Formats: sequence, structure tokens, C-alpha cells
Amino acid sequence: MWSELKKLIHDCLTENDGQTYCPFRVSGFALNLLSYPTFIGSTIYTVWHSHTFDMVSFGTAHAAILAGCAALAGGVALKARTDAPAQGN
Repeated sequence: MWSELKKLIHDCLTENDGQTYCPFRVSGFALNLLSYPTFIGSTIYTVWHSHTFDMVSFGTAHAAILAGCAALAGGVALKARTDAPAQGN
């Protein structure tokens, strides 16, 4: 299972040649990877200190993170369609 996940991530982050990493894909992946721990951590911090939970703010922030993930996925799909085909295939 882990080898398939590793291959999927590698394929999403590299160009069509499978060796060159795309800086836009890597930076977008890193930002999205860090967004959820930051989001959950700041939610816990806010609830811990204010003793209240605002569901509207939570939902809005979660929707923004999901929109960022969707934008990254759309960018990867668009870039994959516009990349030059790999040489030798």
C-alpha cells in the first residue's frame, strides 16, 4: 500500500519525464500538507483559551483549505495536460 502511495505522490510532483520535480507542484503540496495541522492546532488553541467554538468560522476556514486543495489538484491536472510528452515513450 505504501509503495503505491509513494508512487502516486511522486507522479503528482514530477514532470512527464518522471525525474524532474516541478517547483510549483512541490510548493503547493507542502503548503497543503502544512495547512491541516496548522488549522487543527489553531482551532484547538482557540477553543482552549476562549472556551467557545464558532462553527461558522470553523466551516469557513475548512472550506478555504479544501478550495486550496482543489486549486492544487486542478493545477496539477492542467499542468499534466500541457506538459510536453516525455522523450523516449
